Amino acid sequence: MHWFSLFNAISFQIVLGPPVILYAKSLGASSTVIGVMASFVPLVMVLQLPAARLLHVYGYKKFMKAGWGLRSIFLFMVAAIPLLIFLDNMSKLILLAGALFVFNVLRGIATAAWMPWLASIIPDSEQAEFFSRDHMFLFGGSLVSLVASAAVVSGNPGSLEFSMVFFLSAMTGVASIWFITKIPEPPPGDAHDSSTHGVPWRQMLRYPPFFGALIFNIYFLFVVGSLGVFSVEYLHESPDFTTSSVLFLSGLSFLGSLFVLSFLGSKIKHLGTKPVIAGAVVLFGLVIGGWFLVASGVWGCSYRVIAALNVLAGVAGAAFNAANARLLFGSVPALGRNHFFALFTVLTQLGMGISPVTWGLMLDFIGTYESVTGAIAWHRHSFYFGILFLMTGVAIGLASILREPVLKKEENPVLPDSA
Repeated sequence: MHWFSLFNAISFQIVLGPPVILYAKSLGASSTVIGVMASFVPLVMVLQLPAARLLHVYGYKKFMKAGWGLRSIFLFMVAAIPLLIFLDNMSKLILLAGALFVFNVLRGIATAAWMPWLASIIPDSEQAEFFSRDHMFLFGGSLVSLVASAAVVSGNPGSLEFSMVFFLSAMTGVASIWFITKIPEPPPGDAHDSSTHGVPWRQMLRYPPFFGALIFNIYFLFVVGSLGVFSVEYLHESPDFTTSSVLFLSGLSFLGSLFVLSFLGSKIKHLGTKPVIAGAVVLFGLVIGGWFLVASGVWGCSYRVIAALNVLAGVAGAAFNAANARLLFGSVPALGRNHFFALFTVLTQLGMGISPVTWGLMLDFIGTYESVTGAIAWHRHSFYFGILFLMTGVAIGLASILREPVLKKEENPVLPDSA
């Protein structure tokens, strides 16, 4: 599982992260187009709802292998696009968006199996340590991905350099499939939900621990879901940063993640998930406030400041992700597990998918508007970071609705058999 996370992270961090954003910007993509492309990842997660019904038919491993294999085809297509010199930039951008859309559709369907698969073979007592370890592999792969990409596109990158970066994504994506084959299937009788009857979505939403986690995540992911997209865009538009330096600085966030994950598992078990999540939200607020001070001209936009913000963002992201995963696993009963995970993923990812589209439209609407109030320079990115900072304050208060996980797998709530 951990080695799969490593190679998968190297792959997806390129085609879903800063490298593909920077390539799209080099083709002339607007903030709205960048936002729409970033929204592919979360919005297609709605396909997990019908996909969850098929898990008991095909099994977790077969389902994941098929999805990952098919999606790898489109990674090679993305790698070929920069080399199509007979096409203009707009045509390349359209092809890029189309390939990424299909890639994310296949990815969204296949990942319906991942969290139920983990929940079926990772004991409750080991989940905190497992997620901390697994995130170390995931963020380590992401760091390798961005550092390697930055090395390839150093200087004045052209089509060949971007193609090489995307080819690395395709090859590591293929390599990750091999590790899927090494993950064991769950024991017989615990592998899948066997029901093919109607799913009581309404009753599932009324289950209090699950509902609290769902509402909080929908709001918070809407707030931070576009931060990694438009902070990269802001640096790309600054004359002080090259494509390579933007990738190196983005990679520093994963150094922060790796640092905190070395001891995070024990802290989650000792402190509980709620305090760790609340602390992560506060730290995200400080990071976003720092981006606002940089964008508004109060702080200088130096390498040192951006590096510090990215490291702190990595710490906050790692703490939030590991604690939130533990919260979700403790809020979802074994009965109907496939459908609980699918429902949670779909609804939270819808909030995250709407985020980059909404803010991309806002950034393009503000356009070239600029004004100054005292020491604060108001323009599209300072407005963006300022609004996010205020919304983070609401998220801190909303964290109070979360419930500390107490359920064990055998302690199922009373739900209809069809769950």
